Amino acid sequence: MATANTYLQVSELDFDDIRKNLKSYLSTQNQFKDYNFEGSAMAVLLDVLAYNTHYNAYYLNMVANEMFLDTAQQRDSVVSRAKELGYLPVSAIGASANVTVAFSGIANTVSQFTIPKNSKFSTTIDDITYTYVTPEASVVLNSANTFSKAITIKEGIPLTHKFTVNTSNPIRYILPNNNIDTSSITVSVQESSSDTTTTEFTRATNIKQVYSTSPVFFLEESADEKYEILFGQGALGKSLKNNNIVIVDYLVCNANKTNSANVFSVDSLSIGVSYTSAVITTNVDSLGGRSSESIESIKFNAPRNYQTQNRAVVDNDYQRILLTENADLQSVIAFGGENATPAVYGKVYIAVKPYGENYATTNRKSQIKDSIADRTPLGIDPVIINPEYIYIVPSITTYYDKTSTTVSESQIQSDIRAATLAYSSNNLERFNNKLRYSKFIRSLDNITTGSILNNDVSISLEKRVVPNISKSERLLLNFNNKIRKGTLSSTEFTYQNFPAYLDDDSLGNVNIYRYNEAKVKTNIIANAGTVDYDTGQVEVNAFAPTAFADTQLKVSMTPDRFDVIPVREQILIMDSENGGVTITGETT
Repeated sequence: MATANTYLQVSELDFDDIRKNLKSYLSTQNQFKDYNFEGSAMAVLLDVLAYNTHYNAYYLNMVANEMFLDTAQQRDSVVSRAKELGYLPVSAIGASANVTVAFSGIANTVSQFTIPKNSKFSTTIDDITYTYVTPEASVVLNSANTFSKAITIKEGIPLTHKFTVNTSNPIRYILPNNNIDTSSITVSVQESSSDTTTTEFTRATNIKQVYSTSPVFFLEESADEKYEILFGQGALGKSLKNNNIVIVDYLVCNANKTNSANVFSVDSLSIGVSYTSAVITTNVDSLGGRSSESIESIKFNAPRNYQTQNRAVVDNDYQRILLTENADLQSVIAFGGENATPAVYGKVYIAVKPYGENYATTNRKSQIKDSIADRTPLGIDPVIINPEYIYIVPSITTYYDKTSTTVSESQIQSDIRAATLAYSSNNLERFNNKLRYSKFIRSLDNITTGSILNNDVSISLEKRVVPNISKSERLLLNFNNKIRKGTLSSTEFTYQNFPAYLDDDSLGNVNIYRYNEAKVKTNIIANAGTVDYDTGQVEVNAFAPTAFADTQLKVSMTPDRFDVIPVREQILIMDSENGGVTITGETT
């Protein structure tokens, strides 16, 4: 028998290999020498043994895989491994919109009233009606006998779940719904069915600030994407008492299905006073809805969250935390005040760009600051700032083969503009994304319609500002790229009662000029400012226009290189509408 055991092969996992090994092993036994396994009932027994061995091998392999974060395939396994690293996957999040509700028919004697929390609104997309609610109460004041209020509404159906605490037979406080927006969860604890005194419990995000008497709850993802509420046991958080009633309010949302909704109506609005109608005007379209975090994202983020221990220390920590926790943010960048211009020590600057908007609202920036403040090192003040945009205005000449296409020049022009917008959306419009000129040209050359031969593109960089027209102020523009001398220009503005413009004299000086009656350029103020051609900084001292022609004053110049690199809070955007597209046909 000892000799026969040398034929044992245990490394194979495939059914055929296992069956072959079993047959080889039996062939080494004296009882089965020269036995015809395939021509007898023994073949069936070999199949059963091989199947059973293959089944067990597969099962054990899957079990082993699910024990490790890198190899786990089931979401519950990945979440369980991430839980060991102190990571809570991001839940589904309902989209939010900002609307103004204007009431009519309210008596002028009413000084104010309140729009309650969870007041219901609705929107319809593809014949499906979705519910929006007010996440918090809002007070509407009487302003010259007009009653209106800008409020935020959030997609989701409000639900309440109650649990009765039984210390002798403890239960798990698992919320029974999928697609819960965890940012909407609120927890209160009622003393008992006969005592309606309640205590508000807040979610614990920093255990360094949790004590034995702190009314806090903890949140974990449980099986099947359900969420579980946990409470302290009297050491890390206040413990619950027998017959307490745990009341959990939350929203069940539809993730990203209502993004871009912009038409809303009132479903249920009880404000405590009589009114005739409520008219809703959308200020900001619905955005920010997202599905729950994917398995791949959890695998990526959990170890990195563990490395930083949910603290924001270096630049990437702020970016990771804010992008993970705020579905409405498209791009985030952070940098220390020592890298700002001018340097400001003791601060970290965080620039945020929301989806669908150039800037976050003041209230939203305040919320973002509050969410990150307690994770910032002592002595460092986080400052949320707006992005600074540099517009790239291309002038494109497209050459196409007239003999090999029937596509019209207007269609080719439209396709070129569409490709420009697509390149901007896919490759720019985020912090740190650079314009690579050759890649941009390639994206235009690759258009399949119109038999395009090649594209000739020149670009200018443009900054857009709203100058103060009531007093003189310093105008400072940073292009942060080397620029060509003599290319500074601007749109029209009014200066000393003249239609005026900006240019440079190729010597580093900025002039404010106008055209005289003979259409000749005449300086209104020579040397009004300076331009640094190496850094791309333009400065105009005591700039005092009294009006400007457009909604913004546009200042442009030509970069020395067509590869454009933004710095810090700058974002590049391609402006194909103001750029020219010329179509030229050739015969090849």
